[in-house]
Amino acid sequence: MYLLIRSYFCYITKITVFFKHLLITYIVFSSTAYPLSNNNKENSYQIIVSEEASDSLIMQKAFEAEILVESKEYKKAAKIYFDISMKTDDPEVAKRATQLAGYAKDYELMLKSSDRWLKIAEDKIPVRHIRISIYLAQNKIQLATKETLLAIKFSKDKDKFALVYDTLKVFNDDVIKKIFEKIYAEYKKEYLASFYYVQVLLNNNEYERAINIINNASKFKEFNKKESRWGIFLAKAYFETGDDKMSVKVLKDYLSYSPKDIYLNQYYIGILTQQMNYKEAIKHYRFMSANKLINFSDIEVAKKMAILNIKAKNYIDADSFINSIKEKNVNSYYYLKGILNSNKSKVNNDNKAKIRAENFLKKVDIKSDEYIDAIKEFSNIKIRSREYLLLKNYFKIQRNKIENNEELEIWLILVETEIFFNEKKYDYAMDIVNYGLEKYIDNSSFLYTRALVAEKIDRLDILENDLTKLIKLEPNNAQAMNALGYTWANNNINLNKTHDYIDKALAILPNDAAILDSKGWVLYKLGKYKSAESYFLKALRISNDTEIVSHFVKLLIKLKKIDKAKQIYTKHIKISPNDENLIKLKKILNEI
Repeated sequence: MYLLIRSYFCYITKITVFFKHLLITYIVFSSTAYPLSNNNKENSYQIIVSEEASDSLIMQKAFEAEILVESKEYKKAAKIYFDISMKTDDPEVAKRATQLAGYAKDYELMLKSSDRWLKIAEDKIPVRHIRISIYLAQNKIQLATKETLLAIKFSKDKDKFALVYDTLKVFNDDVIKKIFEKIYAEYKKEYLASFYYVQVLLNNNEYERAINIINNASKFKEFNKKESRWGIFLAKAYFETGDDKMSVKVLKDYLSYSPKDIYLNQYYIGILTQQMNYKEAIKHYRFMSANKLINFSDIEVAKKMAILNIKAKNYIDADSFINSIKEKNVNSYYYLKGILNSNKSKVNNDNKAKIRAENFLKKVDIKSDEYIDAIKEFSNIKIRSREYLLLKNYFKIQRNKIENNEELEIWLILVETEIFFNEKKYDYAMDIVNYGLEKYIDNSSFLYTRALVAEKIDRLDILENDLTKLIKLEPNNAQAMNALGYTWANNNINLNKTHDYIDKALAILPNDAAILDSKGWVLYKLGKYKSAESYFLKALRISNDTEIVSHFVKLLIKLKKIDKAKQIYTKHIKISPNDENLIKLKKILNEI
């Protein structure tokens, strides 16, 4: 499966992976918990050489190495320091060698240097944390696990599990889970091991397992309901499993112990909002204000209260909050006035409110944070009244306004494409994204988006060409690999090659619902029904997308699990009664 145009968020996942790599680099080379250096600038390091080792030759070599650092020749400098470290028992030398090997991204040399550092260091725990990161950077999970367990075993720090969690958290969630499963198996009788294992489980969407661990953790003498994070963990787990009532019950329970905990209160409001219980959310905001946890004069709080009151149809209160921010942020004022009147026009079929909404939204400045959101709301108004021609002209005007702002223009083109794509105006969506590619040749977002539009107009040749080009430009673009693989699978083309593409995408993003669904769907197409089931189940734990539901129900039918298939269908048709995927399922189930 691939999720249809994610507007300007098409490559957020890819960007996240990029920044994760940067964070890995930071941890490996600098380490948050255990810094390799007290100075972020690698070229301003002052080597500390012990008296025993301070002969002229060693000092000369260290000086030569630092000159190389100035020239950013880190590998050569690292080798020199490594050679020095073998001739002295000064741990600072081995530490410097490890650090510089890190800057050079020479993990093998980094590991050799850390071996020496570990041997001569008085405090070996920081070194072990560095070595965990080195092993994981090399994808040596077993060795990283072994090093992690040693770091915990020999640490006397009461926060040893927290330190391990901090070291690991920049790496892939699936990898962290594998390591923490070993930690928990060995230290399940320790309170903090449970605490951090729960966080790992939640990050991996293992909600039922998390609930069990929390319930077991409650038996520890250290367990205290005033620790609000337990409440948030448990509430999240219940909410994600679909038990909204239990989620709210847990939060109320924990709030009775910590009524002024700001994070607990904010999470409670978040859950209420997701449940569309706007009146209760407003009520609780007022409770927080009365207890001085928030201030309605704060612009962000006022904006949230305005939105909640609009959704609750409390238009007078909403208007009051909107008016309170006019002097502080006029663009937020225009945007919220637009939202308010747009809602009035939708609910009451009020044409005057519609005109007011449009006029306010047009006033939002292109430089403001609300600009793109204002564009989208204006589009919603025009779509409701089927004013497609006027909407097209509106976008042309906006593009002319911002033609010198490359980033904003790209976003705007993607938004316009998404809007008309969702309205099934595929030919026009194709025209817009083609315009984008003519102006910004081989732009990644446009290539990906055009491929998705091409699929809807049966131009698989365009889809294949664009995604193949994108994969060549960005070999680790998991979304592109998934989209191409899924399309082939859906059309019974290149199934073995499809399998390779999706496996590679899954290795990059192991907890992406769309990619997990694609993996299940390929296995389904290959007739490997039992193998496919686990992937669909995991995908559904992450997302309730109806396409995943459709695939899973079809699989259950193949496995002759008819009752379960009907159960899942019934659950989701209540949520999305007009969904095309679910309507098609109804016909299939009726024929059984």
